[in-house]
Amino acid sequence: MRKICNICGGEYKVVTINGKEMYKCAFCDNIAEKEDEKPASNVNSRTNIVNYAEKGEDVFDANINSVMEITGNNAKSRFSGSGFMIDDDGYAITNAHVVTENGNLLQNLKGYICGRTVDLEVKAVGSPNPSVGEDLALVKLRSVPAGMKKVKLADSKSIRNGQRVFVIGNSLGLGTCITSGIVSDKRRSVNGQDRLMTDCAINGGNSGGPIFNENGEVIAVVVSGIDEAEGMNFGIPVDIVQYFIDRTLSRVK
Repeated sequence: MRKICNICGGEYKVVTINGKEMYKCAFCDNIAEKEDEKPASNVNSRTNIVNYAEKGEDVFDANINSVMEITGNNAKSRFSGSGFMIDDDGYAITNAHVVTENGNLLQNLKGYICGRTVDLEVKAVGSPNPSVGEDLALVKLRSVPAGMKKVKLADSKSIRNGQRVFVIGNSLGLGTCITSGIVSDKRRSVNGQDRLMTDCAINGGNSGGPIFNENGEVIAVVVSGIDEAEGMNFGIPVDIVQYFIDRTLSRVK
């Protein structure tokens, strides 16, 4: 590693003066003791912080068997979205608009997870209309693939503006991928509904998928974005999702 003189910016060379190794600038002859440098442990400490902040690979590996690609169709069109598992019996959360069209359930609903395609059954549906209810749905896999895992839901009180987040989902219906960003606003009113705002790259097909914190915990469910804006995407906060789960899961089991 090059050692730079703090006076002229020149490069230090190692010399021996009175039997002691010192640094001497090749340009201005400034002498500096080697002990005056910052210890290497300080550099390692900063490196560790950066690595901790960039751990999307850990979030992906921990949750790839928890996120589901969802497909369905009506008489004319095919639709795609995402969802995530909330218990070991095959129940999952997605958006109501992922499994319905104009209030009617889509046909041939299927989930792809753990390398298998499984039929889906809709158990409870909210409503995308803010005056009626939340854009959430509870669905169930008709059979549970080996290796499937349920997600962990975060404590909503732990969410902070600016924290790093990750979205895993079926972007544009082209298969599962991960994107990253930050929480732009942990609570914002959008059309009368409470939403979490993020600058994560989100596209059609991500709807119903999870937004994770760095610990791999779900902090929101992807629900919408503003096409005309850059990096203004929204999720349903985890406390609202938890309330929906509590209200529906015990009723259908």
